[in-house]
Amino acid sequence: MPFQIPEDLNPALMPLAWLIGRWAGNGHGDWPGRGDFEFGQQVEFATNGEPYLHYISQTYVADETGRPIAPLGMETGFWRPVADGGVEVVLSHPDGWSEVWNGRVDGARIELVTDVVARTRNAALEYTGGRRLYGNVESDLMWTFDRAAEDVPLQPYMWARLQRRTP
Repeated sequence: MPFQIPEDLNPALMPLAWLIGRWAGNGHGDWPGRGDFEFGQQVEFATNGEPYLHYISQTYVADETGRPIAPLGMETGFWRPVADGGVEVVLSHPDGWSEVWNGRVDGARIELVTDVVARTRNAALEYTGGRRLYGNVESDLMWTFDRAAEDVPLQPYMWARLQRRTP
């Protein structure tokens, strides 16, 4: 599906403009104690004219047709481009943690590394840090997430390929 840059896009968002819109598709994951798993995902990057993108991602168990049947996870936050090709991302999760990510934008490739992970006392996981990669590949949004926890070193956790959807 072709993408058009909104005419009223805040100029600061040009490096992230290719992300704007809704995306959906399927992904895979693997984590110690859980093993391999499949998931469906819906992601939206939206702008309100300010120099940041609002982001929301929802993962779910899907039926054989790809329709959501049960929630798996959710995260929401803000992506802010900064001078000289940088990007800052702030995310929050209902499982009891928030993250600050710093990274670089290189065309249609974005690399992020956690700067801070803050957990509530009752967080679902003793998550300590991560690394993410986002890219536009053949007009699809592909991403990977490597994660570490107090008892698990940094390792591949989730990855997906998402297609642009109409609003």
